[in-house]
Amino acid sequence: MSYRKITKWLNRSGIKTHKNKIWGETGNSVYSVLKRFKEREERMNLENKTYDTKITDFEIKYLRN
Repeated sequence: MSYRKITKWLNRSGIKTHKNKIWGETGNSVYSVLKRFKEREERMNLENKTYDTKITDFEIKYLRN
C-alpha cells in the first residue's frame, strides 16, 4: 500500500496519531512513523548484539615523581 492509502485507511478506521489528531493526507506522517520504527528496530538489534573481546598491545607503566 502507498503511504496515502495507509493514511486514508487509518483515518477511515478512526485511528488517531499519538497526539490524538487525524493523519495528514499526503502520507508524510505515516512515512515518518514507519521510518522511526525501522530506525528503532536497527538500534535495538545493535544493542542486543554481542562482540568478541580482544585486548592487544596492553602495557602498564609506572611513573616516578
